[in-house]
Amino acid sequence: LPVYVLGDSAGEPKETVLMRLSNIRNGVIGTTTATGTILNDDTAPTPPPVATTPTITRNISYAEVGGTRLMLDAYRPAGTGPFPAVVLVHGGGFTSGSRGGMTGDMARALSAAGYAVFDISYRLQRDLGPGATLEQAMAAARQDLGRALDHVVARAATYGVNPARIAVGGTSAGAITSLLATYGPERSAVRPRAVINLWGGMFGLEAAVRQGDPPVLIVHGTADRTVPYSQAEALASSARRAGVDTTLVTVPGAGHTPGLGTVVAGRT
Repeated sequence: LPVYVLGDSAGEPKETVLMRLSNIRNGVIGTTTATGTILNDDTAPTPPPVATTPTITRNISYAEVGGTRLMLDAYRPAGTGPFPAVVLVHGGGFTSGSRGGMTGDMARALSAAGYAVFDISYRLQRDLGPGATLEQAMAAARQDLGRALDHVVARAATYGVNPARIAVGGTSAGAITSLLATYGPERSAVRPRAVINLWGGMFGLEAAVRQGDPPVLIVHGTADRTVPYSQAEALASSARRAGVDTTLVTVPGAGHTPGLGTVVAGRT
């Protein structure tokens, strides 16, 4: 009777084994003995520790534009990969905001669920110089998201990312940036596989969504006075007409930027 014993370091060639057989009612059927050779007598190697929390690497430069260094924080989940990835873009009306706030909370939650996440900074209106317009800031943000996607794809092996499974998303201005880079008239070279739109909109450019575009998740509050809920409805309508897989999650009574812990239909 072969007996497999992990981690047994003794040198005995034989072992006496007591076998106890029981039925499903725990009644003893009988006992017997047998001898056998221990096949793995050496001490079992200690396995490497398994990470239970994501590894975070902060302040990685992904591009430099006009003297402005663009940075990201990389969240790598436990495991060996390659992982699906999400590039997150923070909000702030294209005039303020920074990575590590709400997008940092999202990054921690997504990486704990097995996604590699990249929380990026991008040029704001003030970084473009005196007289820069909001429209120019929106274009700069879209371009910078494209640069971040290029960076992640070029270093996919280093980050442990599957370059064919990268989504983008963000909150407010970050959601607008993600939508425009994916569905707008001027799109990023790297095509995301999905978009997470948290209370953003396309502001009249919804007609640019076309058949074959990636799916979109839209989360929006009905009482949003910054980006009206009608923006979510317009995007959902255009996307569905184009045959794009669209999920609209309506948050009744919520204003702009509801908390990430908000419960909607039993889910957060």
